[in-house]
Amino acid sequence: MVSPHNWISDFIDHVSASIRPHDDLAPLGCHFQHVCGVWEITLFASRTELIGGPHDGKLKNSHFSVDVKHVIDAFSTVESIAWQAHRMDQEDELGPHLAVEGTVVDKPVWLRVTSKAPKRFGPGRHYFVNSQSTKDLW
Repeated sequence: MVSPHNWISDFIDHVSASIRPHDDLAPLGCHFQHVCGVWEITLFASRTELIGGPHDGKLKNSHFSVDVKHVIDAFSTVESIAWQAHRMDQEDELGPHLAVEGTVVDKPVWLRVTSKAPKRFGPGRHYFVNSQSTKDLW
């Protein structure tokens, strides 16, 4: 895994603080890449896998809201803000998400905060039903 630049870490820390959990928030994940001069950064709450009990293996999403004003404050400038309410098609890995485009320390950034973790990322937490305990995986 590539370590992010310091400005990306600071930016993600700020955006992560805008996530308001409504239950026990699973670990947050972040994917970033530099494409055609723009930093694409995706932030998401991982899923929790139930271990044991009648729902063994079931994956649960964390419930949270996002303080959009706090997210916007992380940007130097904001060019657009959008909410995608549903998956666009079968290949839309991000599904519902908040998108903000702008600049952060003079770097073009396209941020997405997804409502669910992309399927390609495994669970970030195990919940052990019998002992009612959790273990963060990442």
